[in-house]
Amino acid sequence: MNHREAHAVVLGAGLAGLVHAVPLATRFDRVTLVDRDILPRGAEHRGGVPQGHHVHLLVPGGVTRMEALLPGAVAEIAARGGYLIPAPEWRFHMGGDQLRLEDDSLRVAGATRPLLEAVVRDRALAMEGVELLDGWTARELTTTDDRTCVTGVRLRSQADPDEHLTLDADLIVDTTGRGSPSPRWLTALGYESPKEERLQVDVHYATRLFRRDPGDLGGCRHVLVDVPPDDRRGGVALAVEDDRWQVTLIGMLGERPPTELDGFTQYAASLWSDDLHQIIDGATPLDEGAQRAFPSFSWQRYDQLASLPQRYLVSGDAVCSFDPRFGQGMTVAMAEAAALGEILDQHGLDDIGRRVLSASQPVVQDAWDLATGADLAHPEVQGPRPLPWKLNTAYMQRLLPVAHREPEVAAALIRVVGMIDRPQQLMSPRTLWRVLRDGRAPETTSAETHATTRA
Repeated sequence: MNHREAHAVVLGAGLAGLVHAVPLATRFDRVTLVDRDILPRGAEHRGGVPQGHHVHLLVPGGVTRMEALLPGAVAEIAARGGYLIPAPEWRFHMGGDQLRLEDDSLRVAGATRPLLEAVVRDRALAMEGVELLDGWTARELTTTDDRTCVTGVRLRSQADPDEHLTLDADLIVDTTGRGSPSPRWLTALGYESPKEERLQVDVHYATRLFRRDPGDLGGCRHVLVDVPPDDRRGGVALAVEDDRWQVTLIGMLGERPPTELDGFTQYAASLWSDDLHQIIDGATPLDEGAQRAFPSFSWQRYDQLASLPQRYLVSGDAVCSFDPRFGQGMTVAMAEAAALGEILDQHGLDDIGRRVLSASQPVVQDAWDLATGADLAHPEVQGPRPLPWKLNTAYMQRLLPVAHREPEVAAALIRVVGMIDRPQQLMSPRTLWRVLRDGRAPETTSAETHATTRA
């Protein structure tokens, strides 16, 4: 862009909205973040992020994107009590065994969602021209008479429903999440509503906090127990600020982990790996637990619409919402924010919504394919299983046993699931050779053995 005399409005001041405000702040004179919640001034839970009590993993690709978007933010997470956890301190149980992880360059952030959001919020709001309007709900877009260009948004106060405010804007960005009003707004303006792709998984979570001893699991600070195709149970543990474990137990296809301590402990003991049970058993609980359901993946295909109004962008979970256990949502939002900055530099505001959706479509597609592809390995999940999915699944069955033994293959896998590399990189000549030479699908996995014993 060749000037800064403009006003951008971001609807939704969660993590997706905050990271979108960052590139806007260097390209617009004013950026207004609007949120219906009264936002906390520290690392506290808030009603608008009900999933915030559960593990939110900033995967390796998210760590690198945050460092690029907000230099110093990752170090600040650690300075405020969180951790940067290298791969040798993870225990990833996938495909019937543990991945052999030795690459120190692969890191995740050990922090709760409130801390992650607080760090990003403080830095975004400290940028010149960025302001926060919290306690307001977006009710309606304003447009030119021919409805081809968005000119602003009408707001209503959460404290006083009779109080209204209209913000004029040169750009509106909707990051209001899965309940976004954009489909309804577009229909009211005479545009087509996006088609929705959905995959029903009926996932339930239960999360509790426990006191953490640095010696737990030999110094391990991150555990993943994947949900194998022959089972419905899994879980994840993450070392977070204030010397705590945040442990989230997962149930698929209607399986419901309990929050009550004895039931929580017994559920952890039923998993095919014992690591989570070792963390929980005898540890001091620090809360009463929280539950959350994730019924389905949802992708609103704005990228396939024939037209969108000018100066209007939909992004974050308002476009595609991912199961939190895959740790993709925050990273995808940062990739979309980076695309926004690049498109503004190249094209200004011309067709901004369609251009950003197109530029960010590959990262959304990769995340969607990785997560839904893994869940489609469960026979009871209803969805299409085309030939490419069958070939990829067969390849992964050969790759995982190699990743259990060879650090280089394990690192290649994590670089893909951690959203540093695109999935095609798992077919690089070096990795492909090792998989075809050494890979074999195990006849009986540890998960199958454990499930049989439990039954």
